[in-house]
Amino acid sequence: MKKYLFILLIISSLFAQNTKMQIFKPVTGTCPQDWLEEMTKEVDDVDIVTLMNVKNLKKEIGIPKEIQSCNTSILDDYIFEGNVPARAIKDFFKSKPKNSIGLSLPAYENEKNPKTVYVIFEDKTYKIFGKY
Repeated sequence: MKKYLFILLIISSLFAQNTKMQIFKPVTGTCPQDWLEEMTKEVDDVDIVTLMNVKNLKKEIGIPKEIQSCNTSILDDYIFEGNVPARAIKDFFKSKPKNSIGLSLPAYENEKNPKTVYVIFEDKTYKIFGKY
């Protein structure tokens, strides 16, 4: 828990506002344009940060390998792994599950319809949050 908070504090200190969404993506990866457009409509300020090794960030934050995806985003000190739909993010902020650190849309869910979104907890466990 302390390690997770420390990592978030460092990352958050790199950016001035909590209302900014930082999307961390690998050098070799691209985010789907429709998802990026959806985020820019829903969030006031979106900043895309390209990293050489996003896997290290995912490991430090505590995102379980089974539900990892292409990019990792931070919004209001919460983690959103992959291309989590804006509606799922809104639902999350309406009623945050206790001890949750964010949501994940695993890579294997990208082509499915509906997509299964998972909630991630501080202890690195996860469970289904909903279908979107």
